[in-house]
Amino acid sequence: MSKLLKSRKSPVDLWYLWFFYLIFPIMTLTSKPLPQMWAGFALLAVFALCVTLGFRDAKRRVICIVVICTMILFLSTTYSPYLIYMFFYTIPLMGLLPTTRQFFLTLAVLITTVIFIILLDFDQFYGDGLWYFLPSLVIMLVLPFGIRSRMKENELREKLTLANDEIARLAKLDERQRISRDLHDTLGHTLSLITLKSELAEKLILKNPERAVQEVKDIQATSRAALKQVRELISGMNMASIMEELKKSEEILRTAGVAFDVNNQVDLSKMLPMVQNILGMCLKEAITNVIKHSGATICTLKLHEDRAYWNMSLSDNGPACDRNKQQLPSSGRGLLGMRERLELIEGTMTFHKGTDAETSLVIRIPRIIKQYEAKG
Repeated sequence: MSKLLKSRKSPVDLWYLWFFYLIFPIMTLTSKPLPQMWAGFALLAVFALCVTLGFRDAKRRVICIVVICTMILFLSTTYSPYLIYMFFYTIPLMGLLPTTRQFFLTLAVLITTVIFIILLDFDQFYGDGLWYFLPSLVIMLVLPFGIRSRMKENELREKLTLANDEIARLAKLDERQRISRDLHDTLGHTLSLITLKSELAEKLILKNPERAVQEVKDIQATSRAALKQVRELISGMNMASIMEELKKSEEILRTAGVAFDVNNQVDLSKMLPMVQNILGMCLKEAITNVIKHSGATICTLKLHEDRAYWNMSLSDNGPACDRNKQQLPSSGRGLLGMRERLELIEGTMTFHKGTDAETSLVIRIPRIIKQYEAKG
């Protein structure tokens, strides 16, 4: 995902297209006397070089912006005051500045230079031409804030993607550690017990056959317990995704005679595997509760996301939640398990009562999980 973000082209990546607008100062210079024209062309070449360095060299970007403003001041006062529009070249460069201090410093230089040019040739800008110049001036002063805001938003989005990738990596690492811990704590102990009992049975075969037979039976019982533990571990490793549970839920509800209406506004393929797994298990438990306890004929599921959360809400039209009942149903093992799973990723689960006989379960999971960030 992060590679896709990096490969995506932004308007600033196509900085060389800005050179197309040099056609306007070139047309202005061609109307001047020959020596003045060639001097202007040389200055314009230096200007293009400074713009190129401004886009490519982040360390010297502030210097390039100041130099560009100085050159525009010279061109506007020497050749034509309308070359003041060349200040639009500084706008994307200002949006790329890393610190707020640098941004406002260059903005102050821009405003000071523009005011100086206007005061120097006030007659050129005042009058009928004011209605053409004033909107451009306003755009020139406001646009840097918009570009800077967009660049910051892209930067935050990329950081969010990297954070989600790190969360997924840490979740896999935690799962491996859990499996390793379970194998050590359960199977390791059981296999050690089988080894000890088999050695004891070997010694008792000739001395005490009846005791040896009992030890063999204990070994059989222990091995069955070990097999059960292995099955439980394998079952725990089967990661159920929300996409799989949606299909299963539809089949189960159809069999139970309950209509299932799904409103999915989330690209589930881009959701973190850990979040998919926990949402899938919560959906499975919630659907089970709907079938067992709600008496509903219609069940509605809505999945949507915003900047901060993944959201899943499940509602039904059953009579299970009336005004005489508590806001939260009793916490059975299923509901307790849902809460415990959601707590792992700082998710929340709430119940709501409708004005009619409707129950709604709402689950919210933050897109950035601080618990896992702290581990990184």
